[in-house]
Amino acid sequence: MKAGVIGTNWGRVHVQGLRKAGCDVIAMMAHDADIVAKIAMEEGIPTHGADLSVFQDCDVVAIATPTASHLNYLAALQDKIILCEKPLGLTPDNQAQFLALNAKRSYVSFPFPFLDSAKQLQQLINSGDFGELLRITVVAGVNLPYPKTPVEWFMEDMIHPFSLLTHLFGEMQFLDARQGSGCNISAQMQCQHALVDLLLCPWPKPGLHFDITLIGSKNAYQLRGGFRPDRQWWMEPLMIDDVAQNTGEAAEDAIWIRANHRVANALIAHQKGDISDQQAIELGLFPLQRALAMEQSLLPLWQALAQYDQSPTLAGNMVWQTA
Repeated sequence: MKAGVIGTNWGRVHVQGLRKAGCDVIAMMAHDADIVAKIAMEEGIPTHGADLSVFQDCDVVAIATPTASHLNYLAALQDKIILCEKPLGLTPDNQAQFLALNAKRSYVSFPFPFLDSAKQLQQLINSGDFGELLRITVVAGVNLPYPKTPVEWFMEDMIHPFSLLTHLFGEMQFLDARQGSGCNISAQMQCQHALVDLLLCPWPKPGLHFDITLIGSKNAYQLRGGFRPDRQWWMEPLMIDDVAQNTGEAAEDAIWIRANHRVANALIAHQKGDISDQQAIELGLFPLQRALAMEQSLLPLWQALAQYDQSPTLAGNMVWQTA
């Protein structure tokens, strides 16, 4: 298959992933023609430019651009196989436009279910080791250097672990949400009659932090990890009843890049017919409709928090500095 990529930053990760999946990456697009020419040359991509016409010979296009641009690109590229970055960017204002998309070959890249730790969790749950779901608690800490509204912070960063929870346990129903100052947000969902607590807060160190606790009738699992600009992505050892089950996933193994590449590989294998629809879902692939359903379950958050200050802010108004 011939592939193209929109975006010259994270887009380079998709260039690598599509090539590892067996695609010939022949085109790259970005709004800055000079920058895309430079990056395309470095990546050995023959066709480049600032408009979508560069993808006329492509079978697959990866969208690696800011969230607000996803809808327009998805609408314009419906004749292609699409791999779009997360989240989709669903809001009350654009919901009708997203639901009107007829993009049967569009997929959204959620790498969290493709991490080794996530796969181990899935195996344990499927084996019966976990038992009946009783409670889920997620703490997501964020300290990133650009302004967003508190709800946007929640949608952009809580979606990482939320995609894993959706993959493991299925549909969730929104119950309520509260907001403190800035991006301090507490949202509660329901899944399989169990309560799910999603807690977003500013974090004292630059990057992202995730702390996931899954409580079942037979066992309780704890998984922690995150991203720091000085050491990239890592995951702590998976804990069962406070006993480590593995050695974790080290940052030097480029675990987030590897997980992204696994998404691309699953997509291409599915499109080639090497794996079935069900096998693709079991691996963690999110077709557009699955991704839309997940983001729709969080859509009431916008109304629930409308009474609070939604001015764009840095996470906690902290200065992003690294040593």
